[in-house]
Amino acid sequence: MASRLSSRLRLLSPYVDEKVFRSLEKRLEGIPQPEKKPNKPQSTTENGQESGKGRTAITSLHKKVKVKVNVDKWFQTNPAELEVKPIYKTLPNAKVALDGATPEPRFLWKEKDWPSGFPDSPEEAKTDVMTYLEQKDCYRRLQKLNAKDFSVGSVVAVTRADPLIAKGKVKFVGICIAKNHWQNTLGATFTLRNVVEGEPVEVNFQLYSPLIQRIEVLRHMRRHRKALWYLRDYPPSMSSVNEKMKALPYTEEPELYIPTKEEKKKVKAWFSGVWKAKRR
Repeated sequence: MASRLSSRLRLLSPYVDEKVFRSLEKRLEGIPQPEKKPNKPQSTTENGQESGKGRTAITSLHKKVKVKVNVDKWFQTNPAELEVKPIYKTLPNAKVALDGATPEPRFLWKEKDWPSGFPDSPEEAKTDVMTYLEQKDCYRRLQKLNAKDFSVGSVVAVTRADPLIAKGKVKFVGICIAKNHWQNTLGATFTLRNVVEGEPVEVNFQLYSPLIQRIEVLRHMRRHRKALWYLRDYPPSMSSVNEKMKALPYTEEPELYIPTKEEKKKVKAWFSGVWKAKRR
């Protein structure tokens, strides 16, 4: 029985509990073992060579060799490795979220009404030093720009420095069609789209870039989607904004964009014309 157990050890999982081996040892001790028969002397021939019977006896002895299993040594060489993955995912710039879900970014200056507008230490904000310094820099740049929050679908005007222009700066007005998820880091970006002289133009800006001089929210709006990449396939009139548009009163809650019947008819006519051109 012990030999059978030793031959099957390689098939056992490393997560087998020690109790299993203890119970197997007790069972083996309780089973009566057959009595060993005395070994017959090897018969030799006149020339001194072993006969066939002696050879079979030796091979049978080799087959019946028993190997004793030491449970303590087994668990020393093969410890039970049980790694349970956590169901929560923790990131320095995000709130605690379930594993597999998209974590929500943390904005330290928005979590509480801090006396100075920002926590005084990383311990007070309950985050690491790197995240604390990075978000502190983001907060200072937003305060200097006096930039307000805007959602995807808002009409935004951005003025940035450009040494290649005589004025030294350039202004671009467009609809915000995308914002990257991590707006609380120095690599935060957003994309504006507009139609200039009949040609659609998209510009990707870095929110915390030192080249940006001013960010104006001309109209705070939102749509049902997180990104408006579909405007690339829609008529140009759907993404065109007047560059001389004046800013409307800012509201903390964005206005929901609802397309009118005329706009829906324009979209249908546009796609029907595209399909007709493809069939030709």
